[in-house]
Amino acid sequence: MRDRIRPILLATIAVSLFGLSWAVGMRSTESDIPPDRERVVFWHFWGGKYRHVVQDVVQRFNDSQTEFWVEEIAVPGQNLDMKFFMALAGGDFPDVLNQDDQIIGQWAERGALTPLDQLMPAEEYARLNDWLSPPAQKIGTYDGRLYALCNGLDIRMMFYRRDILAGRDVPTTLEEFNAITRQPSNDPTRIVYLPDDRRLWAWGIAFGGRFYDPDTGKITANDPAIVRALEWMVSYSQLHGLVKIRAFRSTNRETGSQSMLLEGSHGVMMDGQWRIEPLDAAVSDNFDYTVGPLPHPPEGNPNGGWVNGNFFLVPRGCKNPRGAWAFMKFWAGFDGHEAEAAQTAAAGGWIPASPNVVTQPTFQTFLNEHPNFRLFVEQAHSPNQWPTPNIPVQAYFFERINQATEEALALKASPQQALNTATQDIQRHLDALRAGNHKTQAK
Repeated sequence: MRDRIRPILLATIAVSLFGLSWAVGMRSTESDIPPDRERVVFWHFWGGKYRHVVQDVVQRFNDSQTEFWVEEIAVPGQNLDMKFFMALAGGDFPDVLNQDDQIIGQWAERGALTPLDQLMPAEEYARLNDWLSPPAQKIGTYDGRLYALCNGLDIRMMFYRRDILAGRDVPTTLEEFNAITRQPSNDPTRIVYLPDDRRLWAWGIAFGGRFYDPDTGKITANDPAIVRALEWMVSYSQLHGLVKIRAFRSTNRETGSQSMLLEGSHGVMMDGQWRIEPLDAAVSDNFDYTVGPLPHPPEGNPNGGWVNGNFFLVPRGCKNPRGAWAFMKFWAGFDGHEAEAAQTAAAGGWIPASPNVVTQPTFQTFLNEHPNFRLFVEQAHSPNQWPTPNIPVQAYFFERINQATEEALALKASPQQALNTATQDIQRHLDALRAGNHKTQAK
């Protein structure tokens, strides 16, 4: 037994040492920091063209004042979580991170994050809550306190090829949507619309459901409205048949959703605001498009759906929480920085977290250049946009619902069965974690 444990232990230590050496190695030396400045270490996941936007906002912040100096570090790959906790264990971690994963509830519950009300006076904290749009406030709140500051929101809406609409208005009711999308196809390379397994989070809310009851602490993913939403999604699998759907997806495996709309493989798709600029650039005599909110049944939520976004987190015990908060405000636009935030949002194609940023001239110019983007901004401030619930098993919650949706769409389980099982599994994980926390606190 000891012979088997030792290699595992050595491998774990090696991985941990690599993570810690990576974190330390990425940091610059004190000589790189201008005199009389306090270093603020900032980790983020942005790459490609967005890296330049991040570097620009960091430079503008550093030029705007003489107290702090932000050092931005792009964390490559999908391992930001692992590297952060390795750095946390080693005591050499960033002052502020930018994230977009379903982790706020879990990290806050583990005590890894600084509540934002500890970074500012009570009066400023009250103003911040008023300043944020409802979805941005929901994303950042855990157990009644803000732990994250959104700097950009992601909204999903329906994209329609104009030729599919054939002169009709964008549908707002499910009946109108069905009339457009429930068309059998004899072409194996084209299906007007197919729901995918990540979208029950959006459709469930549009149908009038809620995935969690904060008053009772119960998972409600088998809410009748969410079951109806999944039954409706599954009806597309039944309409086209699994064989045809598998062949269609195999044919289009290397094609992104944007290209599928451009090429006509799909006539309708659900996607985010990041598609607007490239699709606007592709408009021609042969292609045009428009967007609209998720259609809903009569008992559903108008302008409803699933929202997520990018957000700042301040690790508990970081070296420079004051500098972190100053930088966060500058990027997000709070406390008089709205014009700077509008410049950043327009450059990145991001939806601001506050309507006070949206009204800035720079961002209004961007919206005038991309009118379809304006519709996403309007949706982003709807009270019927809901994020994944911020609970201590948030990441598992998110993935388990996607798994249940996949099972139902593949006709391996009925929607009711799939969601009942998922609800039980998530509740069991949540109850076990809460019970463990109570035992720890009792000690």
